[in-house]
Amino acid sequence: MNSRRFQVACIAATALLMFASTAQAMTCRISMNITKGGFVVGAASGSGTLNCNGQRYPIRVSGINAGLVIGMSKMSLHGTARHLRRISDIEGTYASTGASAAAGAGGTNILATNEKGVELALRGRQIGFEASLDLGGMKIRLD
Repeated sequence: MNSRRFQVACIAATALLMFASTAQAMTCRISMNITKGGFVVGAASGSGTLNCNGQRYPIRVSGINAGLVIGMSKMSLHGTARHLRRISDIEGTYASTGASAAAGAGGTNILATNEKGVELALRGRQIGFEASLDLGGMKIRLD
């Protein structure tokens, strides 16, 4: 009988910890404008805003890509940043491997995660001429 109560207490404590952990994580809105360009090695820079709990936080975006990169484009992205425990968790490197192309205007989708577990789900428009098959990432910092 005592072991049964102990099992129930352990299950309840685990459920409570899981709920508390999930409840503390924030999902925020994010938007950014990025200019990309390069030939073999590409670079990107831009700025944006993280909107969390009614507050606006300016961000800076930068990145380097290596591989087959040619051209120049501008992207306007918006979406969500999930699993933030504090605002500073947005800072970090978001690694990605992939391919993209733009000739004129087109849509783009990005899903990336940083070392703190923050997940970005972004979509938007890309304008210009740029093609890439690369390994790279983007770095975000609070401005």
